Amino acid sequence: MPSIPILTKKIGQSYLVWFQNSNLYLQLEEPAWFVLRRTRQRYKCETIAKEFAVRYGATSEDSLRFVEDIRLKSKEMNQPTSVQNKASEIPADLNNRSFTPYAIHHYQLGDRLISFSYETPTFEYYIHPLICHLEVTDEQVGLPLFELFAWQDSIVFRFNGDVKGVWNPDETNFVKGSIFMSLINVMYQKTDDDWLMTVHASAITNGKKTILFSAAPGNGKTTIAALLQAKGYQLISDDFVPIDRKLLKAYPFPIAMSVKEGSMDVLVSLFPELGQKPLNYISPEKSVRYLASSENPDFTKNIFPAQEFIFVKYDQSIDFVMEKLDPLQAIRLLLDQTWVTPSRGNPAILFDLILQKSFYQLSYSNNKKALDAITNLFEND
Repeated sequence: MPSIPILTKKIGQSYLVWFQNSNLYLQLEEPAWFVLRRTRQRYKCETIAKEFAVRYGATSEDSLRFVEDIRLKSKEMNQPTSVQNKASEIPADLNNRSFTPYAIHHYQLGDRLISFSYETPTFEYYIHPLICHLEVTDEQVGLPLFELFAWQDSIVFRFNGDVKGVWNPDETNFVKGSIFMSLINVMYQKTDDDWLMTVHASAITNGKKTILFSAAPGNGKTTIAALLQAKGYQLISDDFVPIDRKLLKAYPFPIAMSVKEGSMDVLVSLFPELGQKPLNYISPEKSVRYLASSENPDFTKNIFPAQEFIFVKYDQSIDFVMEKLDPLQAIRLLLDQTWVTPSRGNPAILFDLILQKSFYQLSYSNNKKALDAITNLFEND
């Protein structure tokens, strides 16, 4: 078996394992950890199984089956992801391919101006509604150039003449993620290596610290963020929150909030303009209205450490429950909603982050109780 470069962190009786080649994470306990260690030392499968049978009192057949299962899982985790594979297959001539734009827009990101060319209405629909409130009429030469165009039934994102990725039409989440990373790099004059991770979350600050609300789609994180904004807290970002690797601060990213139909009754009285917003159909199961901030804040004044992470789950059968999570519970939930930048040293920083920060699980249907608990977290610095 090829070498398996990993980084590990022991927490209690468990091991958090980062696989360098795939940038994926796995949680193991004994005896799986024993098998992985022996596998990395290039022991033969039969040799590991014999030692396993003696060490753990298992039959030869059960030992061999378990060892083979762990070796197979290790092999899978050691493979580069499909996204990484695609990046290596991008033809060089795509950097020079020309196309006729359907639309060209200019956007103001903080004190930076960019140009964005979309080849088709569909490509424009992916991004423009989220940042149309940032559009300006100012046109200059030499601006950072973002481009979305088609190639062989695929979607291509090109930035300043360099293709950043090629994706299938059903991989728009990867398209958006790559574009958003380039946007924040332009905004803050950074590179991918400056970031620890981006989190699928809503981020709110009180001017001293930031709390992240993360959840799978449809579980109320945007609703919570909007309600907190109505109470005077500052929205940092909705859905895409970049965290830097040095100070673990959440950086503002001014895309519009995506408000689902189920939240309209709660939010339209607080944000009357929502009722006038068009309905955007993201998929057959998902439609949203975009709510952009009417303010034009100085983003550099709203960069604060991410102190708490709250995993949100809206559940009509539960009035209100918020409990603190142990590190192993936290890492499982966090990795489900996070992309960790594959820069050297980031996995070690992430493992330390789990032990430094506070993580909570919020299950609720009572908005008032949820907001009261979150307000207490903000007040208790």
